[in-house]
Amino acid sequence: MNQIDELLTKYFEGETSAAEERQLRAFFRSGEVPERLAAYKPLFAYFDAEIQAKTVPKPARHRWRPLYLSLSGIAACLLLAFCLHSFLSKPEACTCSGDYVLINGKCYTDKAKVRASAFAAMREVATPVDDYIFKEE
Repeated sequence: MNQIDELLTKYFEGETSAAEERQLRAFFRSGEVPERLAAYKPLFAYFDAEIQAKTVPKPARHRWRPLYLSLSGIAACLLLAFCLHSFLSKPEACTCSGDYVLINGKCYTDKAKVRASAFAAMREVATPVDDYIFKEE
């Protein structure tokens, strides 16, 4: 009994460990509580009830979550690989040698083709003659 008195003193001073508090709750749960300590029995019974009520069940895991995590990880890796490839790859160099012209990303060395493409481009952007010749009214 002397040990229980010491534990109660420590308990009310806030110096008990979790193991010592379990020991106190077990003592007051038993039927061997002397009359002089009977006033503390409801206090420790209440704490036992609170501890029992606070056991929270684990939340159920969603069954698709592992698949979602795996697929999103794979997608992120593929995106990273694509970005790295795009960033590190060099643009294709033109394989033409000598005199050449690039038209829409392709090399041309044929002068007739180059001239025809140039005239076609000029016709697209040219202003018709009628728009800049002044007519008197």
